[in-house]
Amino acid sequence: MSKLVRSTVEPTAIGIDVVKNGSVRILCRWDIRQVEIEDEMGTRPEYEYREKVVWWALPSPAYLERQGSRQVLTDAGRVYLASAESEILGWAMAAGV
Repeated sequence: MSKLVRSTVEPTAIGIDVVKNGSVRILCRWDIRQVEIEDEMGTRPEYEYREKVVWWALPSPAYLERQGSRQVLTDAGRVYLASAESEILGWAMAAGV
């Protein structure tokens, strides 16, 4: 299930969190809107959105490389995830219902 999140930092639609065993843990965010919050310190903008964490298997080992003991995305891996953004978000929204 997705959760409703509020943040003072403007979110991106997908954010890479962890790379492990050929998969990427992605923070998927949608229905992003800016809201005005009033409290004792005054009025400030915050962002409110739905968020679902998903693991996404990378289809090619060329999308990863080792740096020491860690796996990291290559430039090709970042390009792949950017091109698959709508598919990833669609899957996350369907899983988050």
